[in-house]
Order: sequence, then C-alpha cells, then structure tokens
Amino acid sequence: MSAHRRRNVALAALAAVAAGTRACDAETEQVDFKEELGTRGRGGAHQSIPPTHEPAAQALAEEVGCLANSLLGGVLIIGVDDRIGGSDALVGAQSDAAWLKARVHALTSPHYTVDIEELITDGTRLLLIDVPPALEEIRAGGKLRARVGSSCEELSGDRAREFLERRRGYDWSAEPSGSRLSHATSAALASARVKYQSAKGVAPASDLELVRRLGVLIGDGSETDPELTQAGALLLTPLDPGLEQLVVLDVLSEGRPSRHSVRGPAPLLEIFDEAWAQLTGSSFPETVTVIGAGRRLMRAIPDYALREAIVNAIMHRDYRLARSSITVHAINGMHLKVRSPGGFVSGLRADRLITAPSTPRNPALASAMRVLGLAEREGVGIDIMYEQMLRAGHPAPSITESGGEVVVTLLGGRPDVELLAYFDELAARDQSLDGVRTAMAITELFSATPLRSERLASIAQCTRVEAEQTLIALEAAGELRRLVRSGRAYTLADPTRERFHPRLRYTPRRSLDQHSDLVRAFLDSHPQIGREDAASLLGVVENSASRILAELTRQGVIEPVSNARGPRVRYRLVATSTSTHAPNGVD
Repeated sequence: MSAHRRRNVALAALAAVAAGTRACDAETEQVDFKEELGTRGRGGAHQSIPPTHEPAAQALAEEVGCLANSLLGGVLIIGVDDRIGGSDALVGAQSDAAWLKARVHALTSPHYTVDIEELITDGTRLLLIDVPPALEEIRAGGKLRARVGSSCEELSGDRAREFLERRRGYDWSAEPSGSRLSHATSAALASARVKYQSAKGVAPASDLELVRRLGVLIGDGSETDPELTQAGALLLTPLDPGLEQLVVLDVLSEGRPSRHSVRGPAPLLEIFDEAWAQLTGSSFPETVTVIGAGRRLMRAIPDYALREAIVNAIMHRDYRLARSSITVHAINGMHLKVRSPGGFVSGLRADRLITAPSTPRNPALASAMRVLGLAEREGVGIDIMYEQMLRAGHPAPSITESGGEVVVTLLGGRPDVELLAYFDELAARDQSLDGVRTAMAITELFSATPLRSERLASIAQCTRVEAEQTLIALEAAGELRRLVRSGRAYTLADPTRERFHPRLRYTPRRSLDQHSDLVRAFLDSHPQIGREDAASLLGVVENSASRILAELTRQGVIEPVSNARGPRVRYRLVATSTSTHAPNGVD
C-alpha cells in the first residue's frame, strides 16, 4: 500500500468519525486513532501537555513500531478520542511535529523514520503519522508488538518466533525432509491420486508428476527419485514412525474410555482416510432426513464442518512439537472436539477467524492439501463451517486457544429441518445474500431482539458497514423490519417471526426496555429527541414521555443536550454507550 493510498484510507476514516461514527468503530488494521498520553486528567477531563512531552512520544513510538511490523503499514491519527464520534471526538494534538518525528526515530530500534503531517479538521489540529511497513522488525521500549485486527499486541515466546519466521518467509513444511519419493507408501500415493483426480478431473501420468503438481519436491524434479519437502514426507511417507500424528477417539463423554479408536503416524493421507472412515461411519452415521419436499442423508454434524475441523487441524498444527498429536473426540454421536498442537498463528485472534485472511502455519502443506481438494481456497473454510452449523440449527463453532493448543468444538445433534428448508428457500430466492452473516443475523434474532449492525459486526467479525448491508438486504428480502424508519435496529418481520415462533427464546420484557430500544433506534437517524418526539414515538402522553426519558437518563442510555429543564429539554445518545442489543426481548 502506497503512502498516498494509506493517507486516503486514513482521511476516509477521519471523515466517518467527523460525521458521527465512533472512532473505535472506524479503526482498521491500517488506521488507528490515538490521544497523546497525559492529555487526560482526573475524571477524564482534557488538559494541556507541553509540545515536547516525553511520555507521549514514548507511547506513540510503541504504536509506530506496532504498525511498522504489519504487512501494509498504516496511519496513526493523533488527537482523536476513540470512544466517541462527531466533532466532540476531535480533541486535538499538542506535540510538536518535528520534535515528535525525531523522538520516534530515537526511541525505535532499529531507528525508524516516519512522516508526520499537521492537519486542521473542523478547526482542530491533528497529526497524521504515516507508517510504512518496515523491512525488519521494529521494537520500541524493548517490546516487539504487532497489529492484530484493530489493536496492537505484544509478542513473546512462540508467537514472536512465528511472527519473525512469517516476516522472513520461513516455512518449515517447505524445508527438505531427507525422505525420497521412493519412501512414499503405495497406499498414500493411491490416496493422493484418487483425491487429485476427484479435484481436477484427471490423474497425473506418474507418481513423479503427482508430487510435482503437489509442489512437494526439493529441486526441479529432474531426478528419478527426488527428495521431498517436509509437507511431502508428512503426506506420503512414514516420517517419524514412532510418533502418532492423529488420534480419533469415539467416546460416550470426554474423559471416558473409547469405544472405537483410530491412531497412527504419518503418512497423513493414510491416517486421515482411516479417521474419516471412522468419523463418517460409526461415529456420526448418516440418517435419512426429509427437508421440504426432498429427502437428504444427514449427520449430527454437517459433513463440511466435520471435514473442515479435521483438515484445519492437520494444516495448521505446529509439527515441531514432536511429542504432541492432533486429538479428536467424537462424543456420543453428537459432538466433536479437536485439539491441535500450537496456538493461533501469530497475528490471528479468536474474534477474527471468520473474516481474517488465511495465514497457514505450514503454507507448503496447506497448498498441497488444496491441490488435493482436501482444503478450501484461502479464507473461506471457517466461515462456511459457521454457516453450515447455524443453518442446521446447531450452535456456532467454538474455536479457542487453550494451553498452547487450538481447540475446535462442534455441538451437533438432530438437524432442524424447518430451519434448513428456510435457509434453502432464502438462498434460492436471493443468491446475493452473504451466507454466514445471514445465518448469524437470523439465528441471533431467535435469542435476542432487536439486532443492530454493531452487534452483527461483532459476532460475524466484519465491519459495521458490511453488517448493515446484510441487514438491509434481509429487510429488502422481507425477513427483517426496522423498529424505527431509518434506524439501525432490526427485528424479525412478522411472517418470519410467526414461522419460527416456537424457536424464539425471549422472555417477557419490561415496557421500559422496549421504550429504550425505540429511543435508541430513533437516535440512529436523529441527533436529538425531545418530549414531543418521544410521546409520538412511544404512543404515550407527554408527561409519561418525560418520565421515560428521565429514567433512561438515569440508566445512562441518553443525556441532556444542555442544562435546560422542563418541556423544552432535549436528549442525545450517551456517546460512550456500547450496548448493541437487549439481552432478552419480544417485539
């Protein structure tokens, strides 16, 4: 990303804040809003600092180092309160630009140079610090930090090692293994050939051509018995025969002795085929399910989600933890838990898994598995897993990091045939709808209402703009309606609500909670609300409207615009309010 493009992206984010978007919602991996350290006094009041305030420079140097370590770099916009939006968020920058540039250079190791631009926005002085991606790792205050989503995190231990390896283009799975093509087992080669032909429509002419197309050769492949990469050796040869790579346990409950098991070392293709036969055979057998006018064979866990959980573990585990293995628990024919050695890849977080670009720990291994059709193209596996589970009426997958392992839990059961039929009908009617965000929006509204774009953005791990687009599309499709015209609060449309009424998990709510929803929805498209507005909106007399507004003020939902009292007082949404939906509700 060029400096010009970075600046344009930053200015667009700043314009969104000036128009009312909270700064924290406008932040991205490339744009970060900051206040200078020391500009907040007791009680949060804004105060002056010297233009050469050293604590401010030290804190900003760490933020610069964080952005410099990202792949695209970014821009720090200094002088913005990231908790609020509108002109009130522009609190101003006080540091001297030339002095700050020199201090950032001195406080980073190796010394790193940035460009700092003074910008006047709505009469307020801001600083734009352009941070291009560094050619080497930048530390400030002795810390190695990297941008993860819209925040910066300090890296240490394995995460620091993986971060440095990724920046330097190191891929363990592409390293020489010492194993030759002649070491590959006939069963593994046969498995690879069948999978390749199924994925590509034609089988390679020879074993040599097969491994060449998988990209697992060392050298140009001109040798008759070439050396394989670590990825090739793992997939095709009995590499480290004393080490179990994959263990599948069919159990009544986790911790109890297994009823059936599959376990073994490399080659991974052989042990995967055995594991898949076990999982799709006795562990999660198919049953005939009637959906609409058709009949389908289905499992307690959808095939796609089942396969993706196993394949992801194989692709992304840390194979340098040689005494560990991938462990799969198939629990009572209903649930699946997969533990994969090695935590999340550096730069990846649990709350960004759906939309984050694919960053495999073992790129060469991942590439070979994609060629074989075992893995999806980059960046679409996890979101489809979520979609498939939700469409079947199951909880969303749980993907967490625990004790140096990635743990994937799928809670399955009998598929919800009515819900499956509904999503099939919806997809057939409007193929432009985003599958995973649509499934999340509808199923979220089964448990809580109304749904706002910021809440959907949080659970779907997307931007608020993308979430709003999904909600607008579902409204256009007749599945949702807005609480208030031009508002951002949505609930199920009447036909959809009636169709799924038995599935709604709402509890009766107080009238005040419903009034709060309507007032917040009104303030989505109006800067203020007064007594007359509230009376018309809520269908109550003006005295009752005054009491409701006073109670919402006491609860911290809204606040008076000024010190006015009586009938003319007007209210606005509390800027720091982060509530996205009511915990329970009926509409």
